[in-house]
Amino acid sequence: MIKTDSFSQVEVRSAADLRRWLETHHAQSRSVWLVTFKKHTGVAYLSTSAVLDELLSFGWVDGLARKLDADRTMQLISPRQANAWTKTYRDRAARLERESRLQPPGRAAIAKSQAMGLWMANPDVDALWLPPDLEAALQARPAAYTCFIAFAPSHRRNVLRWIAAAKQPATRARRIETAAALAAEGKKVPQF
Repeated sequence: MIKTDSFSQVEVRSAADLRRWLETHHAQSRSVWLVTFKKHTGVAYLSTSAVLDELLSFGWVDGLARKLDADRTMQLISPRQANAWTKTYRDRAARLERESRLQPPGRAAIAKSQAMGLWMANPDVDALWLPPDLEAALQARPAAYTCFIAFAPSHRRNVLRWIAAAKQPATRARRIETAAALAAEGKKVPQF
């Protein structure tokens, strides 16, 4: 569990605020909590899509989200580390480049990922292809397969990425068992 007090909070009220912060701090290595206002407040609301555009432009990524209070949320944002890029992020980066919004730090993060072979690292995950061991585990439980397939593509992609990232066969088997057991109950794997 992440302690909310172990990271600084940065409150923004617009994409321009976030861009200004990233222009100054994009090279820092420490994650921060990005604090934004909820739509109902009437205070400047910043959509998830706008946040992602700014973060990706500067080579940062979004992470764990938390409720801060009745009017604000906070999301852990971090400089991009050596990890695979999803198709949605690759597509977003291409759009930002076409719109001349991708900044040098964002381009550098892409180049680093391409050099490390992480730019196109999980095409099966991007395609939502079920590996045979997961499909067998889902098919073995009544309703698990149907429930899993009905989950949003983003959730299925996260689960597939989580399973694919297992370093040991025993870890992979445990993750598959968890995903199948929860799907059989109509539940999602918690965000990880």
